[in-house]
Amino acid sequence: MRPFVRTFVQDCVEQLDLRPPVVEIGSRPAESQEGVAYLRDLVGLQPYVGCDIQPGANVDTVTDIHRLPFADNSVGAVVCVEVLEHVHDPLRAVQEIHRVLQPGGVAVLTSVMFMPVHAHPWDFWRFTPEGFAHVMAPFETKLAFGYGMDVLPEGVQGVGIKGPHPGLTLDALPRSARMISEWGNGFPVDFGPIRMTVPMLWRRTLRETARAARRARQR
Repeated sequence: MRPFVRTFVQDCVEQLDLRPPVVEIGSRPAESQEGVAYLRDLVGLQPYVGCDIQPGANVDTVTDIHRLPFADNSVGAVVCVEVLEHVHDPLRAVQEIHRVLQPGGVAVLTSVMFMPVHAHPWDFWRFTPEGFAHVMAPFETKLAFGYGMDVLPEGVQGVGIKGPHPGLTLDALPRSARMISEWGNGFPVDFGPIRMTVPMLWRRTLRETARAARRARQR
C-alpha cells in the first residue's frame, strides 16, 4: 500500500463523520504489506469487520464484494482501498457498497492508474479520476481525485456519502491536499509520472547495467 493511501484514509477518519459499524473490504494484506496495509487501528472504530474474498490475516468474513452479506442501510462506513482494480465488476461492487451503507454513511475508496500488474489474486482495471467518479455514481455526494502527475496519476481516491454533504472538496482533506501539492518535491529526476532522487537514479542505473552485463555473458 502506497503511503499516500494511508494518509488519505487518516484524513477521512479525522475530517469526516465515520460511524460504526465499519466494514473494510479487501482487508487481507498483500505479501510484505502486513504492517502498512493494516487499517483497523488507524480507523479506530468498533465494531470493525474485515472482509476479503480469501481467508487470511485481518479477515473476519470471507465474502464477495459483488454480494455483500450485510442488510440494506446497516453499515456506518466502508473502507475499500486498492481493491476495485481487482474485482470483476467495479460498478456492481460500488452499488453494493452504497446499498449496505446507512443514510449519511461514508465510503472511503481508492484504486490505481499508473501501476504494474499486481494480481491479488487478479488484476483487471485502471481508473482515471473521471472514471472513478463515474464508478461512484450511486452516491449523492462524491469526491474523486488523483495523486501524482496530472495526465497520468499514480492512483485515484474517492469519498462517497449516501446523502447530502455540502462543502465536500479536497480542501476538506488537508493532509491529502498538501501531499498532492507537494508531489514531486525533492525528486528532481523526472520521467513523466516517475520521480526519483539522483541516488535512486544511480542505484537503478547500476542495477540495470549489471543485469545487461549478465545477459551479455549468457549469450
